[in-house]
Amino acid sequence: MIVLVSSFFKNQLIKAQLILGFLFLFHSCSVRYDSHTISGNTMGTTYLIKLVFNDNDLDKRKIEDSIDSILFNLNQQMSTWIKGSEISLFNKNMSLQPQKISDDFFYVLKQGQLIYQESEGLFDYTIFPIMDLWGFGPFANKKEKIPNKDEIKDVLDFIGIDKIELNYPYVKKLHPKLQLDLNAIAKGYAVDKIYNWLIDKGFSNIFVEIGGEIRCGGINKLNNPWLVGIDTPLKDSFPGQKIAAKTILKNKALATSGNYRNFRIENNRVINHTFNPISGLPVETNVLSVSVKSDECLIADAWATALMVLPYEEGMEKVKNNEVIEVLWVISEDDNSLKYYHTKDFFY
Repeated sequence: MIVLVSSFFKNQLIKAQLILGFLFLFHSCSVRYDSHTISGNTMGTTYLIKLVFNDNDLDKRKIEDSIDSILFNLNQQMSTWIKGSEISLFNKNMSLQPQKISDDFFYVLKQGQLIYQESEGLFDYTIFPIMDLWGFGPFANKKEKIPNKDEIKDVLDFIGIDKIELNYPYVKKLHPKLQLDLNAIAKGYAVDKIYNWLIDKGFSNIFVEIGGEIRCGGINKLNNPWLVGIDTPLKDSFPGQKIAAKTILKNKALATSGNYRNFRIENNRVINHTFNPISGLPVETNVLSVSVKSDECLIADAWATALMVLPYEEGMEKVKNNEVIEVLWVISEDDNSLKYYHTKDFFY
């Protein structure tokens, strides 16, 4: 099996670590199936795939190699940690001429553009220069210095998905300094890509997870729906130590974003890795994590990031009429106690 050590965001394991302890709830059942587990490293984190089947002639090695190939190709397209990747070359190129990109890369940009519009700019994959300015990302300035208002304002001039044009198979910068960062959507897309590939190969009972982003279909090996647990966001905890809530994933996806693990302290100020793309400032709310459930992991991934920008009350207002996502918020109260708010489909 190919082990991919090139990473999307080595300093951003937040989303990767939030969800999982997976909690599989098995009831006694007379029907049992065979299963096969595939695991490895990709995008700066780990992946886990479970297949449930009754085919003893399954070519497991061929499936593993195909999955590794898919993940390798996605890294080569969308990892800012690989200097020769498509996204890295796009970011370095200051030309305002259209640039041809791969189909997967284009699809992710297009879907992200739609979520940018739906979220009114809260999800924005052109935020790379802001992250770099604040000391996050692969080429960030690591000096312990908080940028001033003028520096932030200058960078905001070339932030915004409205500053690119997409015309398949081309993407065009409308500002030469515009740069992309797909960390908040690429792992979700990779989950979808693997899931859909397995569906095309005839599998129906599937569990796919990359860095805490999940999509499940069908049943587990005990003939039950997939039940997953969402970790309580505690800074010093390990995945699975304490479950905040549970949800059943029946042909659904789940992604979680949070701030409680990836941050740094400068001048007695906590600088989180999640930024408001409109203000250019780190997010400062009492929201510790947001989990989003949807039909596609790309959608869940992007919305989990977008909703981390807002206080819970504003986030709930924004999604109250959204019929494609369900949301769980974990909130830190003034006395450091935790409270949980959610739409439907989550339980304790």
